[in-house]
Amino acid sequence: MNIRKSRAALAGIAACAALGGVTLGTQAAEAQTPLPLIPTLDCVVTSSSGLMTAYFGYTNTGPDSITIPIGDNNGISPGEVDAGQPVTFDVGAYPKVFAVSFSPATFPVVTWELNGLLASASATSPQCAPGITAPASGVTATAATLNGVVTPGGTDTTYTFEYGTSPSYGNSTAVTDAGSGDAAELVQAALTGLQPSTTYYYRLDTTAGGVTSDGAQQTFTTLAPAAPAGMTLATTALPAGTAGTAYTATLSATGGTPPYTWSVTAGSLPRGLRLNKATGVISGKPVRAGTATFSITVTDSGTPVRESLSAPFAITIAK
Repeated sequence: MNIRKSRAALAGIAACAALGGVTLGTQAAEAQTPLPLIPTLDCVVTSSSGLMTAYFGYTNTGPDSITIPIGDNNGISPGEVDAGQPVTFDVGAYPKVFAVSFSPATFPVVTWELNGLLASASATSPQCAPGITAPASGVTATAATLNGVVTPGGTDTTYTFEYGTSPSYGNSTAVTDAGSGDAAELVQAALTGLQPSTTYYYRLDTTAGGVTSDGAQQTFTTLAPAAPAGMTLATTALPAGTAGTAYTATLSATGGTPPYTWSVTAGSLPRGLRLNKATGVISGKPVRAGTATFSITVTDSGTPVRESLSAPFAITIAK
């Protein structure tokens, strides 16, 4: 495809920007033999200074390429007719073939006339939107994946996601190259280390042709932290011992929120044995034979509510 856009278009844009608009003279237009060729205005971008950039393209629905030289039948107005537009038009649809920058305060409308057909740009023309913010996915208590769609439309484009716990964001992902193709592409960014049960605001920002466009704002809410599994007393019985002989047994529990605290809440251990409240270890040297019955209670460290379990036990001490 022979499109004279890069150098000429940049020169035209630079000249227009330097003069505060399109400083191009009036042209006379005469309709020619109808051709299957239609000029189009794709969209406009407004900079922070108020300068507008209009992106023009074309569609050729005929069977052959068409050549129309710069002049009365292929020109930009107002001003000089040559703003870097193509002169050879291949078959197919070609968006954002060239760009013209202008000040709407000086020139409210800029028009490309191509073989008697007009494509015009003004302050009310549709704004370019290369990036669309999509719903988040994979949301957990501490992670989420941000999604968006980027359509470079023939212009080198980069993107980033802004996000945070307020509409002012405060965080952003790395700037990533989206290329310059015409096809829409799904873009993603994985977030980790998020706060549970929290609403996050985010949007997709794209930069094309030196102009940054902010996507629509969306939100997602992280899940509540997973509740700990219910506590279970894993020890169901304690071994027997012998009077006058060292004794050791360990109580254990699962679930809940460790660490656990152990205590004897009914009855008593055999004389000579003691319970370590922090480790659940019963140890010592039993003094005399017999069977002692008692209850053990284990309490976890959950907040704001602690969970407790109790169970009866017995230790038999032989002579």
